[in-house]
Amino acid sequence: MSKMSGLLVVFAIVLVLQLGCGGGPAPLPGSGQEQRDARPAAGPAKAGWEAEWEEVLARGKSEGVVVVINDLGATQRETIRKTIQETFGINMESVAGGGTQTMARTKAERSAGLYTSDALIGGATTQKLYREAGFLDPIERGLIFPDIKDPKNWRDGKFPYLDKDGYSIIFQKAVNPALVVNTEMVRPEDVNSYQALLDPKWKGKITMRDPTVSGGGHNAINSIMWELMGEDYVRAFAKQEPLVTRDQRLMVETVARGKYPIGLAPDADTVLEFEQAGAPVKRVLLKEGSGLAASQAGFGILNRPAHPNAQKVFVNWLLSKEGQLIAGKATGYPSMRADVPTDYVDPIRLPQPGTRYIDTDDEEQVRLRGERQPVSKEIFGVR
Repeated sequence: MSKMSGLLVVFAIVLVLQLGCGGGPAPLPGSGQEQRDARPAAGPAKAGWEAEWEEVLARGKSEGVVVVINDLGATQRETIRKTIQETFGINMESVAGGGTQTMARTKAERSAGLYTSDALIGGATTQKLYREAGFLDPIERGLIFPDIKDPKNWRDGKFPYLDKDGYSIIFQKAVNPALVVNTEMVRPEDVNSYQALLDPKWKGKITMRDPTVSGGGHNAINSIMWELMGEDYVRAFAKQEPLVTRDQRLMVETVARGKYPIGLAPDADTVLEFEQAGAPVKRVLLKEGSGLAASQAGFGILNRPAHPNAQKVFVNWLLSKEGQLIAGKATGYPSMRADVPTDYVDPIRLPQPGTRYIDTDDEEQVRLRGERQPVSKEIFGVR
C-alpha cells in the first residue's frame, strides 16, 4: 500500500468513527467555529419588559433628544436634564413657559402639521388644557418598568392619576402653608386661623396672589378657602382690602420688608429662599386645614411624539424610584411613590394625621375653580 493510500484509509476510519458517535466534521481551521462552540451557553431569555426596554433605549439613544414642555424651576430643570444626558446619552430640550403660553405654541405648531414635543410637565390646570385639546396619550402607553405599574409602590396604594381616564398623573405633592408673615411685626400664633385674618387690625395689611389667574392665589381662594370656609367668608375676607398681585417674588419681598406684614398664598420656594437669606419671614399653617398641591409636578405624554423612544426612556426614568428621588430633592417636594424616602423634605410640607387637606389638583377641584374664578374677579374687583 502506498503512503498516500494509507493516509486515505486512516482518514476514512476517523470519519466513520466521528459519524458513528454523532460528531460532526472537524472544525475548519480559521473558520471561527471553534470560538463559537467554546462560548458559554446563552442564559435564560430576558423578561418581555427587559427586552422591550433594551430596544427602546437603543432607539432612544439614536433619536438623541427628548423635548419636554415644562414650567419647572431652573434648578429642577437642569438637574433632570443633566441626569438624563449622563445616564442615557439623551439630551432634554425644554419648551419652557406657563400652560396658556405653551398651549398656544403647541396649537400653532399642530395646526401647521408640526409635532415637535414629547412630554408635558406642568400643574393640574395645564394638564387639563392639553387633555381637553386632545394632545395627550394615556400614560400607560409609555410605561415599561413593572415597579412603576405596581400600585403598592405608590402612596395610598394606587397609581396617582390626575383624571379618571388616565391621561395625566401627579408625581409629587406637598402641603402648601397658607400664609407668610413678617415675624418682626406679626406673631404666627396670632394669625393661625382663617377667622383671625378677619380681625379689623389687619385691614389693609394683607397682600395676596391674584385668584383670577392660574397659580397659587387661584388655588388658595377658589379651592382651599372656598372649601374650608365658604363663599360668605371669601366675601368677608375681601373687605379686608388685601393688595392683589401676580408677582410671587414681589409679594414675599413686600412681607419681608414689612410693607404688608401678612401674605396669603405665598410661593413656598420663594419664601424658603428669603428664609435662608435671613429675612424675618415665616410660613404659617392654619387650623382649619391646608391645601395639598403638586405645583408643577403634573405629567403627561404627547400623542404623535417627535421622539417616541426617547419619550419612553424619559417616562420610565422619571417615574422610577431613582428618578423620583432625584426630582424630589431638586424641589424639596415628597414623591408620590411610597418607596421614596422623605428625609429631604421640610416637615411643614408633609401631610399630618388628623388635619383636613384640600387636594387642589383633584379633577373636581379644577372644575370648581374654573366656576368660581369669575366670582372671585367680582369679589376682589380684579380687572
